[in-house]
Amino acid sequence: MKKFKLVGLMYACVYLFASSAAYADYHYHVSTDADLKKLDVNLCFKGEVPKELVAESLDASVALMGAWYGSGEEINVSGVIPTEQLPSGACIVYQVDISRGIQRHDMTGPKVYRSSGATGVSNGLWFWRPEVFDKNRKVLVEFHLPKDFMVATSWLSTENEYVLEVPKTPHDWPSWIVLGRFFKKEITVGGMQLHLAILDGSPQPDVDALAYWIESEAGYVDEAIGPIPFSMVQVFVFPNARARQPVPIAYVTRGGGPTLHMMINQRRSMEEFHADWTATHELSHLYLPFIEPEDAWFYEGFASYYQYVVRARTGAIDQLNAWSNLIYGFHRGSREAEARELTLLEATEKMYAGEPFMQVYWAGAAMMLIADVQIREETDGVWSLDRVVREFNACCMDKTRAWSAQEVIFKFDEIYGRPIFLPLMRRYADSNNFPDLTDTFSSLGLSVIGSKVSFFGSADQGSLRNQIMSMPER
Repeated sequence: MKKFKLVGLMYACVYLFASSAAYADYHYHVSTDADLKKLDVNLCFKGEVPKELVAESLDASVALMGAWYGSGEEINVSGVIPTEQLPSGACIVYQVDISRGIQRHDMTGPKVYRSSGATGVSNGLWFWRPEVFDKNRKVLVEFHLPKDFMVATSWLSTENEYVLEVPKTPHDWPSWIVLGRFFKKEITVGGMQLHLAILDGSPQPDVDALAYWIESEAGYVDEAIGPIPFSMVQVFVFPNARARQPVPIAYVTRGGGPTLHMMINQRRSMEEFHADWTATHELSHLYLPFIEPEDAWFYEGFASYYQYVVRARTGAIDQLNAWSNLIYGFHRGSREAEARELTLLEATEKMYAGEPFMQVYWAGAAMMLIADVQIREETDGVWSLDRVVREFNACCMDKTRAWSAQEVIFKFDEIYGRPIFLPLMRRYADSNNFPDLTDTFSSLGLSVIGSKVSFFGSADQGSLRNQIMSMPER
């Protein structure tokens, strides 16, 4: 009976494919029932068939309920779905369990989020694809959903809201999709569109207030640093987080395009959301390309530096508060580095095993401050970290591949015209010494005694502090 049902599904999907086969080299038809417990996928190849299909998550094979050739013969899946023996124009069918968050082999976090009306699922759990899409191959995913169901993802929109084009980012870059009934809104910030999806929760989130908060945060970052270098950013807001803070978990993924994931506690007041720095931190990541995880000290340090600089520039906090928060972070990172006696690269590696991460975040942030101050002093404020980043985004940021920190830093120095960032990396990345901020604090006129921060010194020192913490002139 199982084989009969699947063959019936295959014929139905093949009929659907026939109406749009001319549009894609790989065409996925994806359907689900109202309970959102499984996905039925029909994949047809217009031309040459790839050797095999892979999925980003290690638990994709666990979630796979079965896969079948067009003949109805079951495919033996062992880490990959073999397809090399199929003729041109062939199709396969497979089913995926999305009823639960499987974590058997993939320990990078739950891959399914279920709410009362919608389900968020990692594409790595269900989206079986060639490891590399050829540049000239078009990949479409067409959804066939129950009435009033919507779809949200970082993939590219087409004229049909249920047909999405898959960008050619690497197969192992995570991405997500949300299916069902949820709040959906498009927000324009500068030259970028935020595609916002807020799922339901208990109590029900104030979606209008949350949308305004996210729009404000994106606007602040865009104004304070420069245009966010993406035309579209997907934002997923998942409620029901249990924590004292409004946004206990947030992160950015880059698969198929950038996506900001925010796990929120909707019970907290909107005043607490607007006072929180998490959205600022995550949006700041978007000014850098996808950087290899072993260089997390660079991209996390970059975002940790800007999370307070941006908020000072937009008036969310005053300048003394911003400096105090940065210096408190430096103290935490320095104490951790001294206690653990790990190099920055060693601490970064251990962070992914669940060990402390303050050294990673704040050593990187200290290097950003040292570089920013040095550049501004050398050029009387004509150049800054902001300007280097904006020019890097204008000339050089390839968004379809992974970069190393050294590659980005080399470009930063090339744009500025002399080595600033690379010597810092060479001095501190493979050292267990926290970056020395003594000269930097002196240049800024910052007196730090214990946890107390105060200003001193000349008008030039005050001007340098104000340059960093004030909205840049362009």
